Amino acid sequence: MLFRHLASFIILCLLTFSSIYSYAAPFQEETEKKEPTKEEAENKAAEPNKVAIIKRPEIFAPVDSLKQKEQDLTHYLKAEKVVPMLAGAKDFITIINENTSSNQKGVMILLPDWEMTATSSKALNYLQKMLPSQGWTTIAIQPPSRPIGYPSSALNFSQQVEENGKLLAQCQDNITAMMTAVMEKAKNYPGIFVVVSKGSHAVLLANLYSNGKLEPPSAMVMLSGYMNTGAESLSFAKTLATSEFPVLDLFLSRDHQLATTDASIRKAQATKEMKVYYRQTQLYNNQIGFYPEKKLLRSINGWLKSIGW
Repeated sequence: MLFRHLASFIILCLLTFSSIYSYAAPFQEETEKKEPTKEEAENKAAEPNKVAIIKRPEIFAPVDSLKQKEQDLTHYLKAEKVVPMLAGAKDFITIINENTSSNQKGVMILLPDWEMTATSSKALNYLQKMLPSQGWTTIAIQPPSRPIGYPSSALNFSQQVEENGKLLAQCQDNITAMMTAVMEKAKNYPGIFVVVSKGSHAVLLANLYSNGKLEPPSAMVMLSGYMNTGAESLSFAKTLATSEFPVLDLFLSRDHQLATTDASIRKAQATKEMKVYYRQTQLYNNQIGFYPEKKLLRSINGWLKSIGW
């Protein structure tokens, strides 16, 4: 009997010891893990002084805006209409819509304002669609970008004039090379040559014709022509007033403020010099800067007939 009680006591003690050991083991392991070595302690102490190295994604430079516009034109338009040309060592894009009428009148060269594409001007885009059925072949030019830094932000007025002069001279050289190449292309088609241009490019192009740097067309149509400074606007108005090629000067009732101001300057100078082949017409529109398409086409056709074309 005593032996049974002793055996039971021993078994109970073994079970109690086993349960206590199994309960304490995790705490013992955790305590052992929390005791770092001397080397680990030194590394841990130095961690705050380390600079985290983060690998940044590679950032590419933005695509040139002019190149992007040319890529859009070649992507969305039919390949047979997009004709690349060379202006010296530089290439540029033109859009040619050939005459679809039996009566071939000639070629209309369309030059939008800078920062535009060859199809973004609604007025010129409308002419591209309608003129071929009336006997015209249209050549729309993808214009060069605005010169970087124009207009000058220099504090000194004389420095502004000097910087603007250099930038515009470079821009006019580019336009001269482009228009020379386009005129050579236009000679492949019969009839007269008429140039329609918009904004600042209209002023720069007319200035090149007036100064004899480009062969003047049979007639020129200006749409909302203006320059960014008063000195340039007055200088151009005087040069245009003494030119001999016919000019139709169109602007809008709701137009760019500079376009409205410059139109009055050109009108005054043309009247003073008694320029014969000069007509200025204001077209009434609803939205600022948007030409009424049908009125625009009627104005151009009516004026060309009045001067004998």
